[in-house]
Amino acid sequence: MKLRAALLAGLMSLSAWTPLSANERKEFCVFDVAGAGGFVYRTLQEYQRKAVGSGVSLSMSPYTDEDEAVADFRAGKCDIVAVTDMGVRHFNSFTGSISAIGAVPFYEDLRVLMHILSSPRVDEHMSQDGYQVLGVAPMGAAYLFVNDRAINDADALKGKRVTVFEGHHDARHMLEYIGAIPVDAKISNFARLFNTGQADISYAPAAAYELLEMFKGMGDKGGIVKYPVGQVSIHLVAREGEFDDRFVRRSRKIMSRLYPEAMRIVRQYEDSIPEERWVDISKKARVGYQEMLRNVRIDMQEATDASGMQAAGVYDDNMMTILRKVRCYTNPGALECSAEDRE
Repeated sequence: MKLRAALLAGLMSLSAWTPLSANERKEFCVFDVAGAGGFVYRTLQEYQRKAVGSGVSLSMSPYTDEDEAVADFRAGKCDIVAVTDMGVRHFNSFTGSISAIGAVPFYEDLRVLMHILSSPRVDEHMSQDGYQVLGVAPMGAAYLFVNDRAINDADALKGKRVTVFEGHHDARHMLEYIGAIPVDAKISNFARLFNTGQADISYAPAAAYELLEMFKGMGDKGGIVKYPVGQVSIHLVAREGEFDDRFVRRSRKIMSRLYPEAMRIVRQYEDSIPEERWVDISKKARVGYQEMLRNVRIDMQEATDASGMQAAGVYDDNMMTILRKVRCYTNPGALECSAEDRE
């Protein structure tokens, strides 16, 4: 009788440990300008599947408005929120600095950086002000969409109207530094401003060509300058303590391992753009862009005026040093690697 009771108790304890009860159910709010059918949402469905294997069941909800996703996260309606590099600046300046202008020029740099961000070596920087980043994945390089192919070097940007997102103080400072004219924009309307001729230039990943129909703003004379001015990325954010340390570490690994599939889709979008739409630039112009963007970043860090200091304030010094080291690791012959005024 005692044996039967012991067996019954054991079976009851086993039945209590079902996958449903073992897995925490959490709300996962995902910003994707294209909604549930978008590249980001579809990529993060793979994250959702792998999270289940780590004991967390995620209920995904798509948002086409990043501000709304952030507001719901702050209100406690989301346990995790997926936001862009711009959106994550509300929560973490370290990973928010990945989109520093021109700081991650090539995909090889980005691949190395994604590996670093999944390492315990940077754990202390991934948590700030009660929030922590649970991983980062790429969305593709940001290119200049232009309405005139003659805009093919840094000097040609002078006097041109360029969209700049709210809160993107570093981009605004860059435009003013080079003599361009900032045009206030949001993620929800920057493509329309370009397509309707209210801006001469707008920066976006290659996917915007098709998804946001930005070929309309190019007309017959325009194109896409084949030089990345930054990297767009997706960041997962949670309140600190929402998940145990084991899952947090696992989450960052899962996100870093999304890199190959995410880049496959990114390259599909890039390869689908007609060859004649790309504006190739000379090696000299490429070096000119690199140096111009580096000089802008240094100018911000040394600025004493309110605008410059506000722009520099969005950059985390630790990340800027890591990014410089990554660039010099992949391209040791770059001018900045031997320059005295290093970042």
